[in-house]
Amino acid sequence: MPLIEAHAARLEQVSDERWLADAEAQARMLRAAQALYALDGVTIGAGGLLAAASCWLAASPGLGVGSAYVAAKARRALGRQADPPAVAAAASVALASDVLRRVRAVVGDRAAIGHVLPDAGRLAADVGKPAERSWATDVLMELIRALGADEPEVFLLVGDDELAPTLESLAEFFGAALIPLGPARPAGVIVQPPADLLATDPPPGWLYTTSAEVDPAADPRAVRAALERLRTRRGS
Repeated sequence: MPLIEAHAARLEQVSDERWLADAEAQARMLRAAQALYALDGVTIGAGGLLAAASCWLAASPGLGVGSAYVAAKARRALGRQADPPAVAAAASVALASDVLRRVRAVVGDRAAIGHVLPDAGRLAADVGKPAERSWATDVLMELIRALGADEPEVFLLVGDDELAPTLESLAEFFGAALIPLGPARPAGVIVQPPADLLATDPPPGWLYTTSAEVDPAADPRAVRAALERLRTRRGS
């Protein structure tokens, strides 16, 4: 279940400006990547930037979705703190839910579908407010409520925080697993830097993913070979 959205966009020759704002374009490229690589799981959330981009949209209502992702990727500091319910009501969150429904309609019997979010510490840092962990936790609660309504199978949390029981319980309410990708990850969850995915053999595990987005320009043949190696190691 590698973080592969940017790579999927490159394969389909879809610009960032389009796939970040067009639900069908994003769903189509993810469905194509799942078919090409026989992925066991498909992730939505721009490698964890969905939350920060949604904060930008809530704090700056006139901002477009594409511009919000640019600000999030640059880790610019929010001018004002966004209200958590407003973050969950942002257009980017509705779009992510729409993408999940569109992907599930085609590949739901072949692959799990989940969202990538940051943990509270990562989100606070992403929006230039590293001391605001409590606020960031409230934002994540609202995001899980909003995204959980469409029953994703999993939420992957990027960052180094311990797993927050309140977030885990909320995800479970919607039938989703909440899996941290940092030091608190469960046994058997193997998280590799994207370059290592293509070059090294990891230990056996039950879920393989990457700590960041796979290089958009990665050779599809190398990606496919790496994923085939993982399938032979899973659970061995």
